Amino acid sequence: MTWEEELENILSKVPRNGEIIFLGVGNPLRGDDGIGVKIAEDLKTSIENKENKIKVIVVEDRIDLIPSFLAGMKPALIIMFDAMDFGGRMGEIRITSLPEADKTISTHSLPLELMLKLAGITAPTYVVGIQISSMEFGETITPQVLEAGKKIVQTILGKIGEK
Repeated sequence: MTWEEELENILSKVPRNGEIIFLGVGNPLRGDDGIGVKIAEDLKTSIENKENKIKVIVVEDRIDLIPSFLAGMKPALIIMFDAMDFGGRMGEIRITSLPEADKTISTHSLPLELMLKLAGITAPTYVVGIQISSMEFGETITPQVLEAGKKIVQTILGKIGEK
């Protein structure tokens, strides 16, 4: 199954009036690590005020604030965007469950799953990750990673339009 098919399958399981939350995670000052933030910012620009059932939150590297960002929300689904190092080719896209991402390929020191538990969130949560090349301070996002981010945004906008 391709990542696009997997994403379509995940989104198709959300009830018609169910709230979807997209979270952009990463540090925009550290090269490819900023891709999750870039995806969320692009989505926010495209869907803000158009769909009340969809929220986009730009977390950046303050994952410790996720509980406060999500306070009082009852989402049916959460999708996080993040840079990952899973040993793939640069710009490769993978979708994993949050527990799997925390165990094997997350670049964060605090487990993302713990932050959701602290927020009282029990919704299914997935991480759309892009294989990174570099997380050095002061670098920009590499072209392959940036292109993967654009594909993710286009795919999500297409799928949301179908809902």
